[in-house]
Amino acid sequence: MLRAGLLLFATLCCIAAAAQPAYKWVDERGGVHYGEKPPANVRATPVDTQPYGVESGDTECHTIRCQSERLEADKRRQAEQEEREARLQAVTPQAPAVRGMDFNTYIRLERGMSEGELLQRAGPPDYAALDSSIYGVKKSFYYYPTAANPYTTIVTMAGGRILNLERVKKF
Repeated sequence: MLRAGLLLFATLCCIAAAAQPAYKWVDERGGVHYGEKPPANVRATPVDTQPYGVESGDTECHTIRCQSERLEADKRRQAEQEEREARLQAVTPQAPAVRGMDFNTYIRLERGMSEGELLQRAGPPDYAALDSSIYGVKKSFYYYPTAANPYTTIVTMAGGRILNLERVKKF
């Protein structure tokens, strides 16, 4: 019982000592001093005694069990954050990224080329439209401008073959 009382008293003394502020001051000879109470006639500045990166409520963790618990808590927080982000992305639909068409790809396209060959060389279009008239069904593939390539490319298909190629600079 006596040991428990002494241990409790020592713990309370340590907590009280840790809670006291520390000060820094310079004496008349230019010597720097630190302490809990500066002299009355000297200008002192408070010193932050918390270790860098440790919040005031954090306790040091030296045991494997403590570090394991902290790691598990970090993993849970990370999983919750990823879940929140996934829910947010599911709620807000995002438009597919604009790919555009390079000039090197454009100059290698020609009238009469098949749709499969176009898609193999240029990739899927940013937008595709169908237009039917008395002359038949036409498909138009649109490749939108990008920051690196300011041209809109429109490829018109009829009967599975390229009918027309158009490239317009859009600002």
